[in-house]
Amino acid sequence: MSNYLLEVWRLERIREDKMLAFSDGIDYPITNKALAEKFDLRPVRVGLLLRQRREARKLERMQTEIKQLREVNFTTMAEKLWMELEWIATKLEQRRGVYE
Repeated sequence: MSNYLLEVWRLERIREDKMLAFSDGIDYPITNKALAEKFDLRPVRVGLLLRQRREARKLERMQTEIKQLREVNFTTMAEKLWMELEWIATKLEQRRGVYE
């Protein structure tokens, strides 16, 4: 009995994966009910899976944007520091010329 339940569970996960791949591959909107009927799933489960997928992608985009902002901020700070060091070096060269 236990093996039977595991097999049912495995087959349902496979149908869910196929449904998600199908929904990613189409260019037109499709209802959860239509997806559920096509892949023999419950509409509520389809909605949950699609919502989780959207939220995961949104989180990934946000993390990517944060990483890019951190890189930009670091680059900007490094450029400002480099310009300040260059300005200081120029002033020191000017003073050296005055005192020699």
